[in-house]
Amino acid sequence: SKVLSAVASKVHSPRLATLAYQVKLDAFTRVKKAIDDMIAQLLKEKEAEIKHKDFCVDEFNTNQLQTENKDREKQDLIAKIEDLEMTIQALTQAIDGLKAEIAEMQVQLKRAGEDREKENKEF
Repeated sequence: SKVLSAVASKVHSPRLATLAYQVKLDAFTRVKKAIDDMIAQLLKEKEAEIKHKDFCVDEFNTNQLQTENKDREKQDLIAKIEDLEMTIQALTQAIDGLKAEIAEMQVQLKRAGEDREKENKEF
């Protein structure tokens, strides 16, 4: 374009000057198109990254919510286990107490039978 402009000035040819100007503009047009294409590509990448970020944030929130729910469920189950262990302990003590009462009653029954035999012999 500079060569064409220099020749057009020397020869005083308006057609060569116009041609030089068009060549210069054509180079700018290609550069502008390349820049516009790059901007469009960057905007597409930006949209994709925003979608990916939103997806990641949603998944993170979902994961955090599930973790909190599982932690609550775990605490509930731990409390239930402790309650059932206390119930088992209480029932075991009750069974032991009832076994002791049964043994005591069997001893009393045996003594009552022996007392009856003595009364029958005396009678």
